[in-house]
Amino acid sequence: MIENPKVSLFNRKGKLYVQYYINGRCVQKSLKREYTKENIKLAKKYVIPEIERKILLGEIQNKKVKPKEFEYYATIYLRQKENLKSYYEYENIVVNQLFPLFKHKKVNEITKGEIKEWIDKRLNEVTSKRLRNILNILIAVLDIAVEYEHIQINHAKNIKLPSHVKVREMKPFNEEEVKLLINNAEGQFKCYLAIAFYTGMRPGEIIALTISDINLKEMYINVNKRIRKGEIDTPKTKNSIRKVPVFQNLKPYLEELIKKAKENKTFNLFTTKTGKRYYSSDKLHPQWYALLEKCNIEKRVMYNTRHTFATLAIKRGVPIFNVSQILEHRNTQETLETYAKFINNEHLQLDRNLELFTDNSTDSMSKKA
Repeated sequence: MIENPKVSLFNRKGKLYVQYYINGRCVQKSLKREYTKENIKLAKKYVIPEIERKILLGEIQNKKVKPKEFEYYATIYLRQKENLKSYYEYENIVVNQLFPLFKHKKVNEITKGEIKEWIDKRLNEVTSKRLRNILNILIAVLDIAVEYEHIQINHAKNIKLPSHVKVREMKPFNEEEVKLLINNAEGQFKCYLAIAFYTGMRPGEIIALTISDINLKEMYINVNKRIRKGEIDTPKTKNSIRKVPVFQNLKPYLEELIKKAKENKTFNLFTTKTGKRYYSSDKLHPQWYALLEKCNIEKRVMYNTRHTFATLAIKRGVPIFNVSQILEHRNTQETLETYAKFINNEHLQLDRNLELFTDNSTDSMSKKA
């Protein structure tokens, strides 16, 4: 920092800033110039003397800045990103992750303690990588408020995330919970849950479904795409492109979706209230958590619908090989390793009267003995 008896110059992200005090209040303003020796020299010669003169004459008043609500700065942030391919991901994080807590809060009322408490709570709901992305966007939005000189400090900065966060535990639902959730869900979301629980498909794959993906004659769903960050792309891996069987219990829900889609003159099975396709399955999270609360079921992430399908299918006697193919695992070993703890005692349920060998085979074995 270059000192001056009353006014000082400093560097912020390569830009030249001036700082002075009015009645004890620190004022920082950008001179909208690069932080170079030439610009520093010009500022010392012309800008600083002019500011000092205005302070002495009382021409610079201690005007109270009125910070705006978080939504104002978030809108500016999104406007800066609207031409980027990843815009929908930024919008998704702002609307679904940040707005629930910060939307209508004045930025000067957002404290570091509040942010830290919010982050600690989210650690049990999202991955550490996801949380870092959310925090980075919060920092960027509050940086805009700093640039506008509506706050002096960005309290989201320098907040440390744990280097090792506990991996979210799989918590499949039992049969009664599945019935309760589907029966209490409404509209499209009821159909979404039916597909999720009866097929084990991923959220992004489900919201990307179109009419042509459903074959009710041969009773299968063609999984060939997903919606990720607002864009339609191929599924997670090459193995993810697959055909998933449609069980009879699922058929009515698919018929209802197709009927509604045709009535609305769209090929998308899942659309928002405005008729557009979803840009992220995160949009369904508010409905999901509200439904869990309504049904008095322990809070857990929506991805557990996939784990529920796998565990219940195995317990119902569906061969591991078939379950592995439906979930598009690389091999049965992956399926077994993933769900072993949920099926550890299934071997004890075997029928004790099961005949493993025919009479002929046992006779031949007896003779050899």
